[in-house]
Amino acid sequence: MKDVARWIVCLALGAGCVEQPARNRTGVSSQELEGVRRRVASRTAPTPQHALNVNFGGNKIQLLGYDVNVTELRPGQSVTVTWYWKCNTNPGDGWRLFTHLDDANRPRTNQDGVGEVRRAYQPSAWRAGEYIRDTQTFDLPADWDSPVVRFHLGFWKDADRLTPTPAEATDGDRRVKAMELRTGVTIQVSELAVGRATGPITLDGRLDEPAWASAARTGPLVATMSGDPAAATDARGSARLLWDDTNLYVAFEVQDENLVDPSANRDDHLWEHDAVEVMIDPDGDGQNYYEFQVSPRNQRFDTRYERARTPAAPGIVDFNPETRSGVVVNGTIGNVDDNDQGYTVEFAIPWAAVNQGLAHTPPQMGDAVRLNLFVLDEAKQGGHRFAAWSAPRSGDFHTLERFGRITLAAEIPAAPTAPTAIVVPPAAPPTPTGGAVALPTAINPAVIRNAAQQLRARSAAPAPAH
Repeated sequence: MKDVARWIVCLALGAGCVEQPARNRTGVSSQELEGVRRRVASRTAPTPQHALNVNFGGNKIQLLGYDVNVTELRPGQSVTVTWYWKCNTNPGDGWRLFTHLDDANRPRTNQDGVGEVRRAYQPSAWRAGEYIRDTQTFDLPADWDSPVVRFHLGFWKDADRLTPTPAEATDGDRRVKAMELRTGVTIQVSELAVGRATGPITLDGRLDEPAWASAARTGPLVATMSGDPAAATDARGSARLLWDDTNLYVAFEVQDENLVDPSANRDDHLWEHDAVEVMIDPDGDGQNYYEFQVSPRNQRFDTRYERARTPAAPGIVDFNPETRSGVVVNGTIGNVDDNDQGYTVEFAIPWAAVNQGLAHTPPQMGDAVRLNLFVLDEAKQGGHRFAAWSAPRSGDFHTLERFGRITLAAEIPAAPTAPTAIVVPPAAPPTPTGGAVALPTAINPAVIRNAAQQLRARSAAPAPAH
């Protein structure tokens, strides 16, 4: 999802990823430098506990491996790690070390200036043939909320970094994936059993097929930052899901008093206005995941990501699989002078389009799939608001570890898991505004029947757990 909040987060993360000079970058005396050199540099090759073999800058410097004093690092706890470097050729003036601590998706904190080497013996002073023992001790932040902490290392100078090799040892942003530790943190995500469709789904946005009446339901989507029930300042909507051998079907019912959608083409920037979004990381590994959006005008946007999104890996936008969708609008798009009701989306995502990471192709009963669902809304008073199925608790919707989990079931659940808003189309619908939007011409009896079923289920339906 690309939205204003995301851009703010990206800017913040970008700032966090710019290596900050150590406090004592200048003013280290020659006497102190030589004292540190004697303590940390040697002409004898070390034997690290954990061997690595990564070269930087065309073999100017090698990362040989590391020692670490823990096997698990819990939030608030301390860790001591020693990195072992070999200097084959001095890299030149101005080059410095960085250490980034990342959670499962994004950079969280820098430890660039921690340790004697970082304080007084940076790479610009290293001598050819030296082995450098680079020891760092620091605490994992107490608010760490990811099951892993990932250590990325490298060399920086101004806006540049030395290129590490081999490529498979890096994250694609000239950082070495040096170490990963478990943190003991367990993340609670939304879960749902999704039944198999009992018949064909006509993608017209009307949700009048019998299968939708008893499909698995998310209940009202929640606030993205907290997971709390959506407030007046959040987007509002709910979703239903079905599956068969060919497709994953997602239906969104969105409540929106101001429909805004200037899109006209495939892959327009739908996230800048009103849209719904499905993000799928089939096996939850943070690699090969997918983003799909549908707007009230029934325009679609899709992107594929080979790994967690970074500035160096923004996604493959020309990924255009044969998805299909239908939309019914209850209101007028682009008219700020009226009060709209919202829109309904029926969306089919072929399993063949997201098969990297699926347990089986086609999927089988009992398979689990990691995904998340979002509503993006441009508010009438300005600004953007959002809602999610499994709250990312971050302004970045690419928080893959917080994607929900669906399990493919053999039968459709007998009753909704939570109440969902019922929108009955008006008898005299507004005039279509263009695009591929389908508008109802009369109240559909199937909608009334479905509404009655939903009302009967309300009293017995438990509240969603997020």
